Amino acid sequence: MNTLIIVLSSTLISGFVSALVSGWFSLRSRENEYANAYYKQILERRLAAYEEVEQLIASIKVAVVDTDNRPYHRLFCDDHDHARVYQILEGAMAKALWLSDDLFALTRELNLLVYEKATADVGFIEFGKSNYNTIAELRTKMEKVHIRDMLTLHDAPAFLKSKRPADTYSELPPRR
Repeated sequence: MNTLIIVLSSTLISGFVSALVSGWFSLRSRENEYANAYYKQILERRLAAYEEVEQLIASIKVAVVDTDNRPYHRLFCDDHDHARVYQILEGAMAKALWLSDDLFALTRELNLLVYEKATADVGFIEFGKSNYNTIAELRTKMEKVHIRDMLTLHDAPAFLKSKRPADTYSELPPRR
């Protein structure tokens, strides 16, 4: 009788411990699946944002030389196409939440340069010629940060921890 009680109790105890361990592993597995699905969504949004930045970089990577032998970037090839220029800039800046803080700062710097110096009376072609070197340097910085970010794009937790919410509102500079 004692042997039967010992066998039954050890069977029940081992079944109970086994169920607890199995349940714990199942719960941890579901938590990991949830986290991975969440990180996958973050990665998809970041990829979309970085594709917009790539389009911006590509549009200022190609140079055109005017009849006066002064270069300017293809983005500024039409004096009166403000909508296209701002559409490309907006595409990159609208997804700022998913960009690294450094890359967003550079896109914002380009946006402010265009806002401040590309006026209707100057035109985009002349603006592009006058600011060719500044824009080329900004593009190079953007490419370097873009490449750096691509190395860690998959690391969603590190990205989320690196975001520093700040009040980036500032008065727009007066147009010249």
